[in-house]
Amino acid sequence: MTASKSTKELLDKIKTLEKDAADRKKAEDRLKKQSEFLNSVLESLSHPFYVVDANDYSIKLANSAALKSGATGTSTCHALTHKRDTPCNSTEHPCPLEIIKKTKQPVLVEHVHFDRDGNPRNVEVHAHPILDENGNVTQMIEYSFEVTERKRIETAIKESEAKFRSVAQSAKDAIITADKAGNIAFCNTAACQMFGYREDELIRQSVSILMPERFREAHEKGIGNVVATAKSNLIGETIELFGITKAGSEFPVELSLSTWISGDDPFYTGIIRDISERKQHEKERDALIDNLKKSLTKVRKLSGLLPICASCKKIRDDKGYWNQIEAYIRDHSEAEFSHGICPECSEKLYPENHREQIKKVERSGKN
Repeated sequence: MTASKSTKELLDKIKTLEKDAADRKKAEDRLKKQSEFLNSVLESLSHPFYVVDANDYSIKLANSAALKSGATGTSTCHALTHKRDTPCNSTEHPCPLEIIKKTKQPVLVEHVHFDRDGNPRNVEVHAHPILDENGNVTQMIEYSFEVTERKRIETAIKESEAKFRSVAQSAKDAIITADKAGNIAFCNTAACQMFGYREDELIRQSVSILMPERFREAHEKGIGNVVATAKSNLIGETIELFGITKAGSEFPVELSLSTWISGDDPFYTGIIRDISERKQHEKERDALIDNLKKSLTKVRKLSGLLPICASCKKIRDDKGYWNQIEAYIRDHSEAEFSHGICPECSEKLYPENHREQIKKVERSGKN
């Protein structure tokens, strides 16, 4: 009985060991499959992915995309990406691992990494902590996306915006940009001076603040139509309307409107010119023209054939009356007369006085 019992116990232990071995094999197979799946996922990534040791910055795991950059089993993250012997420590390129050690939170930073050939590349670095059972950071998962082209575009946009602001701020005309809701997104110095506001008083305000009250309701309806139809009859046109200053003074302006798209949103830019001086000049010009027309009308009354007496030189008017020539001209123009006598008439009408005048002239000539 004792021998039989011992044999049974031995067989049970063997079965247990076999079961444990089978369970271990299954677990190892699962781990292998999980590892293969993980490697497959990592290898499918087109961007560098690696796991960094939190103590010595060494790379413990890397995918093929990272290996193409020169990563090895003994590489450090700073040697791989920055071609340097020490970790990043600048404010421009803060070390994500050092940030994670302090915060134990994921972090996103932008760095300049260098490829295998030493060419700089702008990258967006995503880093995530791996914590032990005590909550300490032991490793860091890091993956990065190249954003060189995006940074180039961003730089070009910033330069373009800087040029636009420089041109806009130096312009004598007011330049105002509004979003699709009609709220002011940009205004130049000339706009502030023209309407009497500070820049911070205009930004995010409706452009209707710059127009007289009687026009605002129509403006709001127009904005609603533009939002609904994405069309405006004013785009590309130059129109005249009235603006109003912060102090409430109205003045005539000339508006040229254009539109442009940023992302999916439309924006509208208006160039506004104060035409008060021009309108005053036009008013003065119109008054001068009117006066000239009236003067020309009077002068035209003397044009054409005038019926004049061949003997007494009287002129017959439109009513059939005969008038002295000076009276007719005076009534039909702005001319006035001052009367005198010519030498011929003086000799004919006053011969004695005429001869006496000639003698005086002769005597004065001799002296």
